[in-house]
Amino acid sequence: MDLSWNKLQGQVPFDLSLMKNLRYLSLAGNHLNGTIPTTFSLLTSLRCLELSWNSFSGEIPQGLINLSNLTVLLLNNSKLTGNIPSKLSNATLLTNCDISLDNMSRQFFLGGKKMICSNVLRNHFLPVATLASVPSGEETQDSVAYPAVSGSKNSRKGFSSVELALIVSVSAIVGILLCLVILFYYIKRKTPNSRNHVSVSSVRKEIVVFKNIGVPLTYEGVVEATGNFNGSHCIGYGGFGATYKAEVAPGTIVAVKRLTLERYQGIPQFDAEVGILGRIKHPNLITLIGYHASEAEMFLIYNFLSGGNLEQFIQKRSERAIDWRVLPKIALNVASALAYLHDHCNPRVLHRDIKPSNVLLDDEYNACLSDFGLSRLLGISETHATTSVAGTYGYIAPEYALTGRVSEKTDVYSYGVMLLELLSDKKALDPSFSSYGNGFTIVSWALMLLESGHEKEFFTSGLWEAAPQNHLVDILKLALGCSAEIKSTRPAMRQVVNILRRFQPPPG
Repeated sequence: MDLSWNKLQGQVPFDLSLMKNLRYLSLAGNHLNGTIPTTFSLLTSLRCLELSWNSFSGEIPQGLINLSNLTVLLLNNSKLTGNIPSKLSNATLLTNCDISLDNMSRQFFLGGKKMICSNVLRNHFLPVATLASVPSGEETQDSVAYPAVSGSKNSRKGFSSVELALIVSVSAIVGILLCLVILFYYIKRKTPNSRNHVSVSSVRKEIVVFKNIGVPLTYEGVVEATGNFNGSHCIGYGGFGATYKAEVAPGTIVAVKRLTLERYQGIPQFDAEVGILGRIKHPNLITLIGYHASEAEMFLIYNFLSGGNLEQFIQKRSERAIDWRVLPKIALNVASALAYLHDHCNPRVLHRDIKPSNVLLDDEYNACLSDFGLSRLLGISETHATTSVAGTYGYIAPEYALTGRVSEKTDVYSYGVMLLELLSDKKALDPSFSSYGNGFTIVSWALMLLESGHEKEFFTSGLWEAAPQNHLVDILKLALGCSAEIKSTRPAMRQVVNILRRFQPPPG
């Protein structure tokens, strides 16, 4: 079960402890708080437990020592205090450990040898066996007595014949693997392939620039402006990678999307595909300024919009007075961008991941669509069924989820869901829908209210009173038409643009 980096909040639910056969559990990178549940001790089949990068408080539960099958334990970058359980070494299979405490260093024993886990261990998957041992005689108040096991350094001198045989065998295996690695790289260097030009780019660290922004863009300058891709510069996460804010010169700020390298290695014609994206120009599409591609690093450079994304706008609009006319303006901007991608690009571009977090705003609430064309870089066929579905749950069209086949109508469905979110105070898969049963979404909720004559309850607070109600109902019907279950009944994005233009209020 991998629930990492999903912005989850609150305490860990007790029900997780009922999954007795669970072997892998990752809750890393969320906003979970409270204490680590003591009931985790019931997960005796667990082999990997990753709880790092959260806000857990209190001590490490003593019950974790019962997890005898545990091989990986990551608790770093939380707010844990107190002692490391002294019998944690009972988990004899534990080979990877990263623990940080807001307290002093703690000592424990591993294999009869007293070990120390420093109060902050930054490296992920840090081998426990490399933790610095405490010199003999330097006992502290946290030391715990633990008998030396047979075969430890304190119990006898030298190595047994079994140990010597094991050492020789491991050394031989390591030697063979090393030879294979050297042979692999030798063959790779001698074999011509389509990525040779990328390798040169990696050495030269070049940046291909599509638009002059008045300052030179260098690999070193961009990386330095992101703090070497430091988390403090990160302004968003997505399925393709993280985005960083970078001031490449005084007063000149760009957005740098660092691509998840594993997803792009071995993809042919990467430069050609990015070149196509670099030629796409539209006032409501984020501008691709340039890119860097090598076997070691890939990132795209975009213009930076200071208004944040639409997801943040929806979450925070109750905190400030916003003119109702901003909503149809944003809706039209995004629709115009999609219509351009579908009808005016050659080859056409299908977005496949329309959602509020991929819509960026400037200070005047002009909207620009981001992440367009990135699914194309994955080499996913646009005309055949795919083995995996790109996109985000709640925004994926039913036929795409079922068959893996995409079309312009796939984007239209996602746009309709996004428009419903823009009009209401609900998310696509809002927790409040759970009372209606499984499979109930914002589309189901909007249909229910419209058909029962309670459409007023759909709109965000104050919107029904501030805007022309007939306009609001018509836009709601348009959103539901876009998110219709049968794709043939959905309008094309150019039709959506024409409809929304009729709803644009006069300036003033």
